[in-house]
Formats: sequence, C-alpha cells, structure tokens
Amino acid sequence: MTRYDFFRRRIAPILFLVVVGLIAYDACSKQERTHATIVLDFGDSAPRVRSVDAELTVAGQVIGMFHRVALSGSSIGPCKFEAALPEQAGELRIDVELAGARKHLVRRIQADEGATVTVPLAVDLQ
Repeated sequence: MTRYDFFRRRIAPILFLVVVGLIAYDACSKQERTHATIVLDFGDSAPRVRSVDAELTVAGQVIGMFHRVALSGSSIGPCKFEAALPEQAGELRIDVELAGARKHLVRRIQADEGATVTVPLAVDLQ
C-alpha cells in the first residue's frame, strides 16, 4: 500500500468526519445567541440629529454596527437595528452628529431573548 492509498483509505475519511463535526458544532453554537432589537431614542433632539454611528461590543469584540445619515432638510427618522449577542450584556458606543456639534456616548445594555432595548439619549444630546 502506497502513502497515497493509505491517506485516501484511512486518513481522509477520518478528516472528513472531523470537519463535518466541527461544522455541526459551529452551527449549533450559533443558536446560543440572544436576539434583540436595539432602538436609539433621541427624544426632542431628533430633529437636530444629522447622523448616527453605533458600535455594539460584547467582551471586547465588535459584533454589530449601525450607520444612518439624515437627508438634507429632513430628520433622521427611527434608528433601530437587530442584534444577535453571544451574551446578554454588551456595550454600545454611539457617535451622534447634531447640527453644529458631535457627541460620543457609551451605554451598557442588557438584553433578553426577543427583547426591544430602548437606549435613551435625549438628556445627553440637549
């Protein structure tokens, strides 16, 4: 038996089963995420908001980003996005550009499965 035959008959099937197992494990572990909707609430400052950038991090890793820019002469509109968090807690870093100013805000969020998390920003934007 040559090396090629040995690899083809003995090693290749074992490697194939290991790879299939890793793919199945990865697919199953992705289901262990907390799915939530995050809503940015600008309150009375909404008409002055020109753009917003948000970055969602969990355990130091960026797991989601949101970007929206208002059209000239109109307001930003509702700012909400879906997130799948590997843990229930995370940090939201938000950059808001107002008419004439730019604000950087950081908020800790706690989400349950299927929850809508409203992040109030009105007080900091006044």
